[in-house]
Amino acid sequence: ISFNGDNIIFFDNKGSILQFNNRSKLLWKKNYYSKKEKKLNPILQFANNKNYLFVADSIAKYYLLDLRNGNLVWSKNNLAPFNSQIKIYEDKIFVIDFTNTLRCISINDGKELWNIKTESSLIRSQKKLSMVILENIIYFNNSIGDISAVDINNGELLWQLPTQSNLIYESAFSLETSDIIADKNNLYFSNNKNQFFSVDI
Repeated sequence: ISFNGDNIIFFDNKGSILQFNNRSKLLWKKNYYSKKEKKLNPILQFANNKNYLFVADSIAKYYLLDLRNGNLVWSKNNLAPFNSQIKIYEDKIFVIDFTNTLRCISINDGKELWNIKTESSLIRSQKKLSMVILENIIYFNNSIGDISAVDINNGELLWQLPTQSNLIYESAFSLETSDIIADKNNLYFSNNKNQFFSVDI
């Protein structure tokens, strides 16, 4: 679900995107999937900046819609499906795929500006990954519990902190991490291993 002022945006099991107003009136309904893609029941993730809706899905597509009418602005394909929150910051979009790769995408034309690949587990996790942006730095987690800090402008890795032992990669599939939240000095998150973390940014 995504909100656009008082309007609500969501999708159905065939990948159709619907926007309703606060009186439950359908403003528009759009679907940009082929018959073959619809059979895969894509799961969509949304983010919007009040002008455009960015969509990244579980079948490796990502695209941009005009929020006023649902018209397609551009559409691209990725090498792997997506499984993260999405952040829009100025003219850049940030999203993480199943290979634990953070991708920075131009909102103007969908071109990838840079990417940074972190270590991946042998088994693809279905867990939704999280990120926060503070003062031109993006902090994000991956499916094996690493936290990374990356410069938004050039994709330079500033630091990386593993939170799980290298000896338990086989348990990465069962690792679930909460959303990351932050203040000006620290990141906070927990996991299903009964651990709570406060990390100095």
